[in-house]
Amino acid sequence: MNMFKVVLLSFFTTFLVTSGQVLWKIGLEKIGGFYIAEKSILENFVTIISNGWIFSGFVVYAIATGFFMWLLSKFEISLVIPISSVAFIYSLMAGYWIFHETISPLRIVGVLCIVFGVFLVVRN
Repeated sequence: MNMFKVVLLSFFTTFLVTSGQVLWKIGLEKIGGFYIAEKSILENFVTIISNGWIFSGFVVYAIATGFFMWLLSKFEISLVIPISSVAFIYSLMAGYWIFHETISPLRIVGVLCIVFGVFLVVRN
C-alpha cells in the first residue's frame, strides 16, 4: 500500500474516532452530563448507555478501533500515531461548527503547528 493510501485511511479512521467522541458529547449534553446527582450510579449508567447519541458514538468508535488496529498491524506505529493527531483539526472544526465554541487564534496556530508536524512525519 502506498503512503497516500495509508495517510488517507489514517485520516478516515481518525475522523471516525473524533465523530464518535462528538456523538458522546452531544448525548451527554442532552442527558445533562455524565453524572446526575439525583440518580443512583445504576440509573446514571442506564441513562448513558440507553441514549441514542452515546450508543451511536460507541458504535462509530468501535468501527474506528477496528480500522486503527488494522493500521497498526500493517504499518509502523511511529507513522500511524502521529498521523492520527489530525484529530486536533477535526475537534477544532466540530467545536466551532457543531458546539459553537469560540476558537482563539492561538489555538488555531497550535493546530497548524501540529499539521506541519504531521507533514514532516509523513514525508520521512
